Amino acid sequence: MGMIDFRSQSLRIKYFAVPFLILSILFLWNQWRISNPDTALNTAREYLEGQFPGDKWDLERLALVGEGLGKKWRLEFSNLQKNGRRIQANLLVDRWMPGKILGRFVIILSPPQVLDGEWSKPALWQQISSKVSRQGFFFIGILLLALQIFWLYRMHRRGVFRKPDGAVLAFLGAALLLIFALTEVHPGFMIAYPLTLTFLGLAAGFTAGKTDVPQKE
Repeated sequence: MGMIDFRSQSLRIKYFAVPFLILSILFLWNQWRISNPDTALNTAREYLEGQFPGDKWDLERLALVGEGLGKKWRLEFSNLQKNGRRIQANLLVDRWMPGKILGRFVIILSPPQVLDGEWSKPALWQQISSKVSRQGFFFIGILLLALQIFWLYRMHRRGVFRKPDGAVLAFLGAALLLIFALTEVHPGFMIAYPLTLTFLGLAAGFTAGKTDVPQKE
């Protein structure tokens, strides 16, 4: 395979590389957003400060619960009142929409007294997605990767890039990036993968001196 002449790859750049890299940046930003609990923590503190003005709350636990798109931030707080009674607050915050509290259970201990207990009913798509395991997403990711390899091989055998190739590769790449976000892969891999696929998409089937010619669909 000769060196890639990017000037002769206008179709690949316009219909694949640019759209796919833009999608990749959006996915990376979203990965950072959902893996950062700061917004969920601020949402929880705003709720507690609004319900119990002036009280000081200590964060006891912050953890992820659920599977797939059903993952939520679980936050546990405690507060010791002046009369010696301890209040415990368990809050559930939507990880994809961290400004939304899905569950609230605030209780005074010894003797127990529920101050606030309310839970939002999850949407149907959340109920379905929460049943997909990490292994299930991993299998889907392997299938998407196999389809990408097959399509790149097809392009290599044909030797010419067509507009639909860009749409297919960008779609498969974006779908795999979503799987990476759901399965919490290392951020470095999420950066390396789109760069690698972009290079392979530009290089597949390319030979020195040959340019991609628009084909009639």
